[in-house]
Amino acid sequence: METKTGQDPVLKRQTGILQSFFSMIKRLFVKDKPQLSALEEEAIQTPAKTVMKNFLRHKLGILGLVGFICILAFSFVGSYLKPINLGHMETTLRNIRPGYNYLKYPSQLVKEGVKTISSGVSFSVGLSQAGNVYVWGTQPVYLLEGFSTSIHKIPEEVKQANIVQVTAGDRHILALDDRGKLYGWGLNNFQQAEVPTNLQSKLNSKQVAEIIGSELYSAVLFADGELYVWGSTMANRLDIIPAECQGHIVKVAASSNNMALLLDDGTVRTTGIENVFRRVPEELQDGSAKIVDLASSYRAVLALDDQGELHAWGDTEFGILNAPEIPSKVKAMAAGKNNMTLLLDNGQVVYWGADHYNQLRLPPRLQQKPVAKVFSTMFQNYALHEDGTLTAWGNKGFLFGTDEQGRDLFTRIIHGGRISLTVGAISVVISVIIALFFGMTSGFFGGWVDNLLMRFTDVVMAVPFLPIAITLSAVVSGKVPEMYRIYMIMVILGILGWPGTARLIRAQILLEREKDFVLAARALGVKYYNIIIRHILPNIFNLVIVNITLRYAGSLLTEAGLSFLGFGVAPPTPSWGNILQNAQSSAVIEYYWWRWLIPGLFVVFAALSVNLVGDALREAMDPRANQK
Repeated sequence: METKTGQDPVLKRQTGILQSFFSMIKRLFVKDKPQLSALEEEAIQTPAKTVMKNFLRHKLGILGLVGFICILAFSFVGSYLKPINLGHMETTLRNIRPGYNYLKYPSQLVKEGVKTISSGVSFSVGLSQAGNVYVWGTQPVYLLEGFSTSIHKIPEEVKQANIVQVTAGDRHILALDDRGKLYGWGLNNFQQAEVPTNLQSKLNSKQVAEIIGSELYSAVLFADGELYVWGSTMANRLDIIPAECQGHIVKVAASSNNMALLLDDGTVRTTGIENVFRRVPEELQDGSAKIVDLASSYRAVLALDDQGELHAWGDTEFGILNAPEIPSKVKAMAAGKNNMTLLLDNGQVVYWGADHYNQLRLPPRLQQKPVAKVFSTMFQNYALHEDGTLTAWGNKGFLFGTDEQGRDLFTRIIHGGRISLTVGAISVVISVIIALFFGMTSGFFGGWVDNLLMRFTDVVMAVPFLPIAITLSAVVSGKVPEMYRIYMIMVILGILGWPGTARLIRAQILLEREKDFVLAARALGVKYYNIIIRHILPNIFNLVIVNITLRYAGSLLTEAGLSFLGFGVAPPTPSWGNILQNAQSSAVIEYYWWRWLIPGLFVVFAALSVNLVGDALREAMDPRANQK
């Protein structure tokens, strides 16, 4: 026979004392939760308020909502603040890694005194009065373009030498010391950063007037008027200098495929490929106007004669031949890739041309303080004031780098996000409208209507989505304007993506139509249309909202996938998918990581944010979430 023994009274009393002690400590140091009254406990809340309350408890849902709002602001507000020119590309700036330090010159250069500055595509090199060389900016990527060294890795022999001249090509640097020795480093795929053997003998016996760096080639102008060019000259034949010019050249203005030569008699000759650059005005060739200085942009030349008059010829793009009104005499001139610069004798700077990289946004202090020298090459500009300070303006860099066409990835990702988000949203709206019609009609009426509509749904579901989308896109490729192509993608995604949602809505309608309020409405003779729209739809709206959010994330990924494969939004119109398209190349994945990693992160982040919001809404609308 079992005997039941009660708890030891002494142990029970000790346990009660400990519980009382811990309760006192808890009341002293832990804030009590607010106690609800019986009326508050049983108060009735509206469904929307309940869902909102449950959603706000979901931390991942809040995180996803904040992230998605940030993406929307980045894409839509950003596209308004930072417009895009779809036709603009600058192949000189191709495959530049992310960086925003192009104009951040070292303070030590200013302390030692600036002698000269020259700029490449994403960097600048400066020479101080003390003979020291400084390099700043972002290292260009040229792993696929030949053997080279880093432009930031200044050779030790250059550091030890007394440098008197420096110049920058597009991706290489040349330096000349006081003994006539020439140094080079950077991109060297055409040996433009090496000193040819026959040039070395000339350097040993002649005095150098100027060293010149340009796009993939280099040049040396000797004091006796001889010019030597080497590097990538097979296509433009810049290494062939007319015999009548050799020995008479006093200045050279170099561009990508041409060179303008100022001769000692004041006339001008040109070399290189045949284009508008070669169309020198007659008065500059026959000596009618004596030229004393000249500068050249990509395909235009500006020359100054001894009377102070300017002469311009070449390409009219960016209004580069239309010099603004000059209030004073010209002291010096320089030229960037697509810009012209004049330094007047009163210390003012006149600047005009392209404004793709904020070159025309001159700093206020540029006009407030007199300028002694101006250095303009490529897309960076520097002005040395008479008090020794330095002002920089122009291209500060690319936050997300550039693509294979030299286009700013930051701008393209902003506008690509607007396209991708819009395509995804409209396609989801189309699919939800179709799904509501089929699902609600089928579920409410049942019978042969249900069978007919569901069999049609099965047929649509049997259609392979990607092959159909790819086929339609390929058929209309190049035959319709780009905007109509985008509209077509929206319609395709919407029309082929509704069956799953329709089935879900039908299943919910089958439950709702048997409820008392629906039966009562039918008994009162309410029209079927009103029953479906006014009574049933509000009760399944929560389900629709959750499905919209989850399908939206899928639409974003689908659009990105189609564009990635080349069957979605076509370049130059950007979308996150076609920005990723070049990631099909193993070389891009290995060397140009920013071209696929950054847009890929935006796609993942957008889809993940929407999914988090959808999951949070689904849990917030679950009746079990309201259980205490």
